[in-house]
Amino acid sequence: METATLVLAAGYSRRFGSDKRLACVDGEPMLLRTLQWVYAAMDNLPGGEIQIVLRARDSLVASMVSRLRGNTALHWLYAPVWPVGLGVSIAAGLDALLQRSGTCPPRAVALCLGDMPFVQPQTLRHLLAVARPDTICVPTWSGQRGHPVVFGRAFFPELLALKGRSGAARVLRDRPQAIVEVPVDDPGITQDIDRPEDFHAAVHGDRADTACAALHTAADVPPASPWG
Repeated sequence: METATLVLAAGYSRRFGSDKRLACVDGEPMLLRTLQWVYAAMDNLPGGEIQIVLRARDSLVASMVSRLRGNTALHWLYAPVWPVGLGVSIAAGLDALLQRSGTCPPRAVALCLGDMPFVQPQTLRHLLAVARPDTICVPTWSGQRGHPVVFGRAFFPELLALKGRSGAARVLRDRPQAIVEVPVDDPGITQDIDRPEDFHAAVHGDRADTACAALHTAADVPPASPWG
């Protein structure tokens, strides 16, 4: 395994008010749109894999994910029932990747959020290409940092040690000297959809003005069928 992408989709969308993974983006569930650009980025990369982490007992979305087909191997697992949190998901997903890789761990792993459907495939491909075992590659657009973030294998022990709700930001704080900012022409890296207003601002193309979008609630966000 040369490189891998870990897609984190085990959150409970508490700030969104409903399961945002199923929110309709161009007629498809948001999580599916995210996985499509991940697949497009990883397509035909030698030794690449995709690992997705879902909620515990998340049979509906697991069934949707299992129907995806591509040239890159895709694996999924359920996050632990307890404890929960982003750090737990990262550690569980990375552990599964490393178990499969055996004595040849990947050079780098990208951490992707399942609620970021607007990232361009070439962004992830470029980040993986420039990543080294001793770097943390962070994309930037218009002076803003975003996602996905690619961690070299030197930082896997720290990612495996994450617990609870604390994500990989802690590793970034502890390892500033390893961070390489990578400018990209991709506003999608900053569009993390946490609330209904984030969704409406992004989907309606008015990403700079969220004042009007904030009037919307989760009830205004149309769900998409997980079966397409």
